[in-house]
Amino acid sequence: MAAVATPGHVYPILGIARYLIAQGHRVRVMTGALFRERAEAVGAQFVPFDAQVDFDYRYLEQHFPERAALPPGNAQMALALKDFFAAPIPLLDRQLRAAIAAEVTDLLIVENCFYGVLPLLQATDRLPVIGIGVTPLSYSSRDSIFYGPRIPPALLPLELPREQLVDEATRVLIDEVQQRFNAAMVQSGGGPLQQPFTDALIGGCDRFLQLATPALEYPREDLPAGVRFIGPLRGAAAVQQGECEWDEADPRPLVIVTQGTLANVDLHQLIVPTLKALAGLEVRVLATTGGRSVDGVLAQRPDNARVRPFISFDHWLPQAALLITNGGYGSINYALDHGVPLIVAGTGEDKLEAASRVVAAGCGINLHTSEPDEPQLRQAVQQILSQPVYRQRAALVQADYARHDALVAIAEEVAALTG
Repeated sequence: MAAVATPGHVYPILGIARYLIAQGHRVRVMTGALFRERAEAVGAQFVPFDAQVDFDYRYLEQHFPERAALPPGNAQMALALKDFFAAPIPLLDRQLRAAIAAEVTDLLIVENCFYGVLPLLQATDRLPVIGIGVTPLSYSSRDSIFYGPRIPPALLPLELPREQLVDEATRVLIDEVQQRFNAAMVQSGGGPLQQPFTDALIGGCDRFLQLATPALEYPREDLPAGVRFIGPLRGAAAVQQGECEWDEADPRPLVIVTQGTLANVDLHQLIVPTLKALAGLEVRVLATTGGRSVDGVLAQRPDNARVRPFISFDHWLPQAALLITNGGYGSINYALDHGVPLIVAGTGEDKLEAASRVVAAGCGINLHTSEPDEPQLRQAVQQILSQPVYRQRAALVQADYARHDALVAIAEEVAALTG
């Protein structure tokens, strides 16, 4: 199993690894050295990335100084795709093939951003590969392309070609990224990709298992035959609960706010303004910094709020009236699996794609910014808490999710491809 070395990509893979090991499989996990202890704790053997491409996600600006000069959005994402995802492909390809050859290997499982698998997918004689969709399904169609027009398919006129939906600046970025991926493929000894890099991975896998259902993802007629919606992972990364000193009988609605584990360098983007915006409302606010120090936030914590580095979503989401997030796909899926509506305030990485799906499903509000101000946040919170339709639509997604068991589905596909 292989994953990009960030928590949102590694933790789902480790949750799957734990389950497969319990089923009697032997599993090796290849990712960044930061995650060795967690991988070994679930019973997997660990294969660390080569140090040349083992970037510490907590300090990406040190590895890629240009990133700090770009605002969240398409330009920053294009830089990440070129330098963080495409450039390491040749080295990751060599390391992946060496790991496969080192001992008998029946199957490879990768999450959808581990592009080091692309050269292997071009090979005619290779082992089976399962892809796991840990981000919004990024398969190109008229309604959805990477960086795409974040417009639900139902709202698009049939006669409008996709090319008209992408502005020139974005088209240039898309071309630059694709060229970088093609160069990496040639450097790896293969040929340039014949389709967008996201499509090459999704369509190149023998099975591609998306961690959601069409209740959240756009239904499309042009998906490859191997794509299957399997619902969200549950209990993939247990985290300590911690005490929050609220009386269990406290009637005030609980609002949880998170900036995830990657885009949380500056907690003044979302967590601090949320604490200030909701200080005067009859709500309880539980903020999690995703592992960052809480010291800089505690001084600004109002009486109705608590701040923790980590929380247990499994414990707190069943009690929550609302989740405010910068748009991490895992957080969104956790919330909807518990029927909790959302406010999304994020424009980096794949967060615009995630936010558009929340809005299309009718279970939340997109603030269209990574740095919302206090009035925006207060108004959005009051809107969701006062209008039951958001909770009702979130409950529809929850009901659809409840019909799926992702781990069982993955185990079935593993058995089918290795039997």
